[in-house]
Amino acid sequence: MVNYNLAIELGSSNTVIYMAGIGVVLKEPSLVAMQTINNKKSLLCVGSAAKNLIGKTNESVDIISPVIESEIVNFNMCKLMLKTFLDKVAPSGLFKKRNKVVFILPCGISKIEKKKFIQLAYALNINVVGLIPASVCALIGMEVEETDPYSHMIINIGGGSTDIAIVNNNHIIRGATINVGGNNIEFNIGEYLKNKLNVMFGSNTLEEIKNQAGSMLKNDISSVTCFGTDLTTRERKKVRILSQDIYPVLETAINKICEASEAVLDMCSTEVLKDIHRFGIYICGGLSNITGIDKFIGNKLKLPVYVDVDPDSSVIMGAGNLLNNPVLLNNVLIEL
Repeated sequence: MVNYNLAIELGSSNTVIYMAGIGVVLKEPSLVAMQTINNKKSLLCVGSAAKNLIGKTNESVDIISPVIESEIVNFNMCKLMLKTFLDKVAPSGLFKKRNKVVFILPCGISKIEKKKFIQLAYALNINVVGLIPASVCALIGMEVEETDPYSHMIINIGGGSTDIAIVNNNHIIRGATINVGGNNIEFNIGEYLKNKLNVMFGSNTLEEIKNQAGSMLKNDISSVTCFGTDLTTRERKKVRILSQDIYPVLETAINKICEASEAVLDMCSTEVLKDIHRFGIYICGGLSNITGIDKFIGNKLKLPVYVDVDPDSSVIMGAGNLLNNPVLLNNVLIEL
């Protein structure tokens, strides 16, 4: 039996690292900033520092997202980013203590993508690597699963994708992953506001708009004041965005999640559905913070919906609990 000592959630928005016996030691944006000088590319920075450069650099700097929709799309940049993160949380002198790692993966990931995570670990000289499902981690993080014999439904709305799963005895019995998440919602908000207001906003501003004005309540009066670029004058423009201004974008996205959830439920047996109706649906992930999302999904699916008190941390805290329980962790490892 392997005693793993690091759990890594390599997400489209953020990378989170949990160290056994310590807790979360890193949470930073999954971004890499590369600079080109005299046709030579070099690493400028990663994570939060790279995010702070968005919209502020000249053409010599590229901000790269190596993970999109939960898939590694740029292996070399992902390797460079993760190496920098690991060096930050466990300097080279401690490397031998960190070489037993589990990666947290969505349930719909392909075998090819799973192998990329294994290859990434080996490229970083990590000798022992395992894969664990995000949905199981989320339920454990919400203190729902472990020895519970019942079936439970979890919807994990991340930055790049949404994981929907029915879990029984810490194993996924039905599930799906769809390409709906915070990042593409922000992009769609930007396109919608561009057409509606003739104003273009930067990616960090769109994230602020989503977080502060986003709501699934039609009568919400929340708003956020921010700056964008007037597409006619090309001048900086101060704009007040209301919840109602972006509601149609959020409604479209959450409806897709509801439709996918219904499809997963349709595949379940009567016995499993009985459990889901008894215990309801649990939701977590960054977008779970949107006001009224539990009521909206509950009304659509006609089931009670529960949001974790700290939905951003459900998955990584569950993975941390697994690190402290090697028997259970080895039982939930994903096979290649």
